[in-house]
Amino acid sequence: MCYIMRVTHCRDDATGKKFDPVASLLLMDCGDLGMETAPARIRMLVIDIDGTLLTPEGKITAPTLAAVHAALQAGIVVTLATARRYSNTIQIATELGLDIPLILYDGAMIVKHPQKTILHMRPLRADVGQQAVELLVRHKLQPVVHPSTGIEEQIWTGFSDFDNPWVNAYFASFPEQVHRMPFDTLCTGHPDPIRVVAFTREEIIQTLLPEVSELDCAWTITRRGNYGSAELAIMNPSCSKASGVTELVRYLNIPLVQVMAIGDNNNDIEMLRAVGWGVAMGQASEAVKSAARAVTASNWEEGVARAIERYALCSTATADSNSLKRLTWL
Repeated sequence: MCYIMRVTHCRDDATGKKFDPVASLLLMDCGDLGMETAPARIRMLVIDIDGTLLTPEGKITAPTLAAVHAALQAGIVVTLATARRYSNTIQIATELGLDIPLILYDGAMIVKHPQKTILHMRPLRADVGQQAVELLVRHKLQPVVHPSTGIEEQIWTGFSDFDNPWVNAYFASFPEQVHRMPFDTLCTGHPDPIRVVAFTREEIIQTLLPEVSELDCAWTITRRGNYGSAELAIMNPSCSKASGVTELVRYLNIPLVQVMAIGDNNNDIEMLRAVGWGVAMGQASEAVKSAARAVTASNWEEGVARAIERYALCSTATADSNSLKRLTWL
């Protein structure tokens, strides 16, 4: 039987007093955690951001931060896999203390952080991107193109004819990046874009899918994104978070079977299936949960912290007790 004891303490912002943020999570009987079905050792941890790492209020809790730091201290590689771009991921990666390539744009780009250099890209063909733009325009939806402009990210879109409150909220978050141009030039005549995105109600996106499926692309639907609507992302046909993870483990020379991923949404399904140990968040849909090997608590119940402690750190402790000095064996 092993017990994981946290020695890292945090300081309360209001009182300045030290406290142990995860004491209730870190006293665990590893022998009772179903470890006979988990990989013998987790060497890499891949975490989705929205709905997983972050609370519904968009925060990283002290227990989650402590658990991520414990994984790093145990020698586990920790990275993020997100639909976000680098510009709105960098602050989160920095808060976690990561020095590792990040999987962005649902796997379409991998960026070395904090070096800000692109390790890998898998763009959408420009002609297919323009077809996606025209499809959205036919349905009176504002197309949002994420062009291949390197680490200096931009947002290309049409004139305001088809703006809606959700896309306006998105533009307002990155006003300096927004460039408006005629619809017929959003992708045509430019390098292959990273993806084409639309913000609207989920039922409208569902009506588009027969036409989207005819394009040479992959697509994902986020049922409710950060800007209040559902989101449709149209990407390279071989692009997904799973392809991003596969590319990164090849670069880092880590077997995919020794990777644990945590996610909550439809765009996490392939990743959860691809890795050695996929963990779904407690609030995830049944489709996401069925793709995972385990289900943790929700993102308002420290689900990420619990999953790290239960599977990644106990796995590391079981494989090599000397690599985790916080262990006391009874």
